[in-house]
Amino acid sequence: MLWLLLVIPALLLMILRLFAADVYDAVIVWMTARWYQVVFQRLQRGNRILDVGIGTATALVKNKAELLDRHLSVVGIDYEAAYVRKAEAVLKEADLWRPAPDGTEGYRPGESLSRVLERSIYDEGLSELCYEASDKEKPKGAVPEDLRFDAVYFSGSLTVMPDPPSALKAVLPLMKRDGQIFITQTFQKKHSPLMAFIKPLMKYITTIDFGQLTTEDDLARIIAEADCFETVENEAISGSINNHLQTARLVILKAKPKAK
Repeated sequence: MLWLLLVIPALLLMILRLFAADVYDAVIVWMTARWYQVVFQRLQRGNRILDVGIGTATALVKNKAELLDRHLSVVGIDYEAAYVRKAEAVLKEADLWRPAPDGTEGYRPGESLSRVLERSIYDEGLSELCYEASDKEKPKGAVPEDLRFDAVYFSGSLTVMPDPPSALKAVLPLMKRDGQIFITQTFQKKHSPLMAFIKPLMKYITTIDFGQLTTEDDLARIIAEADCFETVENEAISGSINNHLQTARLVILKAKPKAK
């Protein structure tokens, strides 16, 4: 009987990993779809967005009407192969994995409505994300200002990363001088040693990496350590989590003048 106690949990975990992308959608998207809506409504018509940690893109597709109405273009990256495979399928099914029709206001010729790549924000050569497949020339060195992203979005992904300050610094060469970083995620209202122990372990049960327990003070420390950005806004997200333990917040950053 002892072997059953060992084998059954292992089999269940294997099954969960096989369906990791579907588990992600079932657990996360009800919350993150609202976050995408809030961020998209803050963007300007024709903005290009780098979505760092896009996951399965299901939350994005739930805001398809907002994306099309505002003529937005999204390039998403994620290091989880299963998420990227599902994201590509989801975007294609929603008819968002394609270039905008020629002459559409707000889009460069050949610019995609959305696309996703299996990349880490710590990879080298991320400047290629700023270019479309239709771009004939992709010069080495700094990306021209007009080809950079207007916004960078971390949807619950920043504090999942092993080195959040470095992740913030990594996007600086990819965004326009007047660009902004949007961060949405839940923050613990006060530190809890018990939750700090449990939260990182949840990935072994759900296959979803929830990262470390994070308070608003922790985020302020991450931003200060990056030393490239200043906070423009920090507010609770209406219609999302807000209880005595945690709250979902939208945080907007802009580059410090010396970092531009």
